[in-house]
Amino acid sequence: MKKMSLGILVLTATAAAGFAADAVTPKEAAAVPGKAPAPQKAAAVSAEAAAASKVIKATVPVAPEANFDFLPAIVAEVNGKKLTKEELIKKLLGPMGGKIPKGITQEILHRASKEMATQYIQSTAILDAAIAAGFKPSPEGAVKEFYAFLKKAPGFQVEQIKKGLAAQGMTIEKFIEKNKAKQAFQEQMAVNSFLAEKVLDKSAVNDADAKAYYDAHPNAFKQPGDSKDAMRASHILIMVKKDADAQTQAAAKAKAEKLLAMLKQDPSRFGELAEKESGCPSGKAGKGSLGAFEKGQMVPEFENAVINLKPGELSGIVKTQFGYHIIRRDALEGAKTKTFAEVKDQLKEFLKQKKNQEALLAFVKQITEKAKAKNYIK
Repeated sequence: MKKMSLGILVLTATAAAGFAADAVTPKEAAAVPGKAPAPQKAAAVSAEAAAASKVIKATVPVAPEANFDFLPAIVAEVNGKKLTKEELIKKLLGPMGGKIPKGITQEILHRASKEMATQYIQSTAILDAAIAAGFKPSPEGAVKEFYAFLKKAPGFQVEQIKKGLAAQGMTIEKFIEKNKAKQAFQEQMAVNSFLAEKVLDKSAVNDADAKAYYDAHPNAFKQPGDSKDAMRASHILIMVKKDADAQTQAAAKAKAEKLLAMLKQDPSRFGELAEKESGCPSGKAGKGSLGAFEKGQMVPEFENAVINLKPGELSGIVKTQFGYHIIRRDALEGAKTKTFAEVKDQLKEFLKQKKNQEALLAFVKQITEKAKAKNYIK
């Protein structure tokens, strides 16, 4: 199973990114929503790290010599505010203990620094615009905006938030209480509120818009068939910490056994019970389906259980480091094109996000030009 990679809650991803690193502590960040606890064992890797790994393969690592000598004393400026070399280094290396990781080339370090300076310019300009429009950071405003987001968010996402926090021994109320006094959290919420009200596209995406996109991009909805070596499975996960006490472990196992007994009576209820009871977001998002995967992608206990099942067959209770699973092996799928009915809701959400992204990029371009922002890293 994949290690949890539950990122910080960013209500408006691009705009809020500048504040995310400081809004909560690392432990709290792991409690807020993002990727689900699916049974893949490889740790989640950021897009930047993935890109960096490709560069490392093509470039001789110079980690011992990699340094920040290329940075000017002032690396960025916006609205009269300046980001110093020392501040940028702290922001960039803070999560890594203040040291340049081994294997990082000068090329990667230069690119990361330039991107960090750009992020500073954008997040500062957006925050300034929000404050100028009357969206001032405050504990009261942060709490109000956080609850407003929860009210508008899909039910499955709210459940992910609750379960992620519960894994850290917290509730939504405790999370808010702990973070509402933090300046960065207040700024993040103020920005989210400002963007939602003043910047993001509020026009609805209707079925006709989605159908037009579907018809214009037929190849986007074609799915290749599974490879002959792939496996498919669905699961219901009763999550429990691996270091939980015996009583908690026993209660989780008993719940899994009860669900298994219900499924033996009526296997057709698998999707229903996964959606209602599973601690993995695949329950809400896909009625327990984990899709196709290859050997070696799952933790051994999970993979071995799948290998020993026939398509459509249920496992017994399978214990992994993530809790207790009920697994159903699913049949492999051939190549197909998803119908409009299958993708309509997701497509409408995609088009809505696309419109918001375009509106946000245009706004950022406008305010950074007006602010005469400068990135001094060449």
